[in-house]
Amino acid sequence: MRLVDWIVFFAFLAYVVWDGVRRRAGAKDLEGYYAGGRSIPWWAAGLSIMATQASAITVIGTTGQGHEGGLEFVQSYFGLPFAMVLLSIFLVPYYRSRNVLTPYELLEERFGPASRSLTSLVFLCSRCLALGIVIYAPAVALSAILGIGTTTAVLLIGVLTTGYTLVGGVSAVIWTDVKQMSVILIGLVIVFGMLLWDLLPQFSFGKMLELAGAADKLGALELTPAHESLWPRSHADIERHIGEPSFWEEKYNVWSGLFGGLFLHLSYFGCDNSQAQRLLTGKDAAQSKKSLLMSAFAKVPMQGFVLLIGVLMWLFYATHGQPMLFKPDHQVAAEKAELAPRVAALQIEFDAAWAERKASMEQLAALDGLPAEHPEQVARFQRAVRAVADVRARARKTVAPDTPNPKDTNDIFCRWILDEMPPVLLGLIIAAIFAAAMSSIDSVLNALSAATVVDFYRRWLRPACSEREALRAGKVVTLLWGATATFTALFFAGGGSIIERINEVGSWFYGSLLGIFVMALFVRRAGDLAGALGLCGGMAAVLLVHNTWKVEFLWYNVVGLVGVLLVGGVTALFVPRRSPG
Repeated sequence: MRLVDWIVFFAFLAYVVWDGVRRRAGAKDLEGYYAGGRSIPWWAAGLSIMATQASAITVIGTTGQGHEGGLEFVQSYFGLPFAMVLLSIFLVPYYRSRNVLTPYELLEERFGPASRSLTSLVFLCSRCLALGIVIYAPAVALSAILGIGTTTAVLLIGVLTTGYTLVGGVSAVIWTDVKQMSVILIGLVIVFGMLLWDLLPQFSFGKMLELAGAADKLGALELTPAHESLWPRSHADIERHIGEPSFWEEKYNVWSGLFGGLFLHLSYFGCDNSQAQRLLTGKDAAQSKKSLLMSAFAKVPMQGFVLLIGVLMWLFYATHGQPMLFKPDHQVAAEKAELAPRVAALQIEFDAAWAERKASMEQLAALDGLPAEHPEQVARFQRAVRAVADVRARARKTVAPDTPNPKDTNDIFCRWILDEMPPVLLGLIIAAIFAAAMSSIDSVLNALSAATVVDFYRRWLRPACSEREALRAGKVVTLLWGATATFTALFFAGGGSIIERINEVGSWFYGSLLGIFVMALFVRRAGDLAGALGLCGGMAAVLLVHNTWKVEFLWYNVVGLVGVLLVGGVTALFVPRRSPG
């Protein structure tokens, strides 16, 4: 990075911290610290909801996911608009019926203290684990840019964000999120424009999409697993696809996105306090509904846009050449004396495969008509695409043999901006990555603090404490959660797509969280025992399915929900609630 990039980057960081700290005047009591005085406008809450979910995971992980897997990941968001509508109909009026600071307070009124405390504990565990991943994501970028260790980068991000969140409360979180979301969108548009500026002289936009489609990068509507959609199916087809995933094992298709994704987003936006907290900051239920519907209409197009950026990066590297290894750690390992001969041989193989991919792509682009009209050329191109991916996979395994999943998905975006972005814009893009990181970290820290103080400290440890004492405890707890999450982030270094890992961690818990709120609304016979046992049953069901069958993580949300309703419903038949709530 040049001096001007440093100036842009640190100027933005200084502004965000200042903007958060100056909100401290509105955080003089718990209502202000955790609910913004119920005075946050719907559009600001809506942008904060989007910024919290966007995070550096979207900027880094989703672009890398688009480079590697194309648009297929967008299918996991197909259930989101339906989830937002259902939340607006059922959960928002329920939440706004009381002036609560966490949604879990309502569970004590409906079930009892055990259900409330257990649900809040599940939230605390799930979000702390996920927050570790959220902190780790931008640390990857910072480490690559500054040449410092990932541990140092993690500590820098964690300390900075914890500081202004501790001082300013949820008002600082939401209003800094508004600015951060703006920087994120500006940064993504700049990257998209630069990719088009480079590629359009060589291919029309339509031709780019045709080539990406021929490389299987536009599979945004997978109704069945690829091997089940072949028709007619010859004996050779069947043999070739033996061992490929079944319907339940395939990671992304329309049905897992609509159903698994529906329950994931119902729980995340409705039952996870880091998002549900936004629904409690407006002056009434109508404001809360508007903030949800804003995300319903904007999130899927935004996610598709970010994935498309990743697809264009793939075309850029297919045209101009690309590294065999994107991850800096892998590049360092490749220089070791004992690995150098094997890596050199793989590099020769990779260069040949890449040259064949480029030649076959240019041949396909020069032909008239759609690629489907030239099956032989498409087959040649697809073989070359698979060959490049195969050599890269073997190279990663060679330099990182002890890593279970040595992918470099999260390093692709970082490598591209470092190599291609001009001065000033590079500083802005790095600022966008950090804006995305802080917009997620601050939200979760404040939500973790709220659940700890409201559902445990003030409920069990010091029920008679004053408002001032509770607020002081909240700030101490914010500091402790920031330290815990930062420390947790150090254990998430490794391979795999960050955007997938964050959703996978959430899916272990979210179906069960959703299940207990569904019981609260619709299973009137259920009491505290049914709620507590139902929540445990949902978690156990996810664990059982994970250890017994090969089911992809989006379906865990459905399994958890069904497990809660079955166990809780059966318990309610034998032990009904003792008094109405």
